[in-house]
Amino acid sequence: MAAAIAAVLVFLALSCFALALSQRSGKGSVEQRLRELRRAQEKQGVSGGSLPLRRQTSSIPALRDRLTNSAWAQASALELARAGINLRLSEYLLLRVLLALGGLIIPILVSGASPVGLIVGLAMAGAGFMVPALYVNMRKRKRLHALEAQLGEALTHIANAMRAGFALLQAVDSAARRLQPPLAEEFARLVADVNLGQTLEDALQDLNQRVGSRDLDMVVTAILIQRRTGGNLSEILDNVAETMRERDRVRGQIRVLTAQQRFSALVLSVWPVLVAAVFVLLNPDMMSNLWSTTAGVALLIAAVFLQLLGFLTLRRIIAIDY
Repeated sequence: MAAAIAAVLVFLALSCFALALSQRSGKGSVEQRLRELRRAQEKQGVSGGSLPLRRQTSSIPALRDRLTNSAWAQASALELARAGINLRLSEYLLLRVLLALGGLIIPILVSGASPVGLIVGLAMAGAGFMVPALYVNMRKRKRLHALEAQLGEALTHIANAMRAGFALLQAVDSAARRLQPPLAEEFARLVADVNLGQTLEDALQDLNQRVGSRDLDMVVTAILIQRRTGGNLSEILDNVAETMRERDRVRGQIRVLTAQQRFSALVLSVWPVLVAAVFVLLNPDMMSNLWSTTAGVALLIAAVFLQLLGFLTLRRIIAIDY
């Protein structure tokens, strides 16, 4: 049994290695033309910053068709784009599956295919499958906060550039040259989309959907309304920037007012783990029943689940939508 499982693991590892080599070595003609166009634009000074190229979901046609027509795949691809992770969707899915298989098989092999090992393996398989998604979500929030912190400065720069005689696209390109990632990357991609033939309105809507920021949604909405109804766009952008600064001030006040509650939620979540660690040090023989017996493992899994549920519930209670 162990030899069969080891053979399956070796086969999966070799398959993943071969798939990674094929994805890295294969260069599509469209992607190559986009790279050449980007180099030409950088030489001519058309756009600045690094331009993240769009990648196919998979290099395998059958898998690419299934992922392209899947709602889950489209949502996952959008999450990867918002997190700034340059992975194909097939690579992301393969990573999650391999972590789940590793979490399932390793406890079974260690415990000799016992019922306890099976229960632990199922729990670790679920955790291994969700860890990449949690990491992507963390990266997405971090990137979104960094982008929103740059947005006020970017709007001020665009408004000043338009007062100096720049067109909107030229002002956005100028901001992309002077800002740092991640906002510089998004502005550079916006300029590249327009240079490749997309209308400015469609490029702005794609930018808004790709980033998923409320502040940026307010900016894009203001620009689209101004292009339909007219008005002084530089003054509109200044007003939007001032509104965003006021929102940041309110966010800071809310975080100060909820600091005690957030600290209480952290203490209540960490305290049971610390108490369990102390009991393990004081009486390891008694506490070993939690992972050496079926009932103990079941109780341990239930305790971990309830602890996570309580932590998420407390975070949800103190989370204020602003």
